[in-house]
Amino acid sequence: MNITVESYGHAVILNLKGEMTEDILGVLKQAVEHQLENGEVVDIVLNLERVPFIDSTGLEYLLELQERLSERFGQVKLLRADPNMLQILEVTRLRSAFEIFQDVPEAVKAIQA
Repeated sequence: MNITVESYGHAVILNLKGEMTEDILGVLKQAVEHQLENGEVVDIVLNLERVPFIDSTGLEYLLELQERLSERFGQVKLLRADPNMLQILEVTRLRSAFEIFQDVPEAVKAIQA
């Protein structure tokens, strides 16, 4: 999984590329931990445009991350979810658990509100 980061004050966008499966979830976890270390980042937007698949471990991590950030008064938002990802979120009934945005300004505005 390749990850690039865009910073927007207390929020970051992690642009992900590759499947979000148990085998490579460690890369995402490391990137998230690195962002949360400094204490300033409380909101994370995951750009899923190039993530064609997520397994149950990846879904579980998203829920854990959402809970962890809410304890810090932060949020997890999803950006540009791939059609396959949307279908997986629908089938697992997790679609309503996350706000999904189509463009960066919209997602950043929602977090900064």
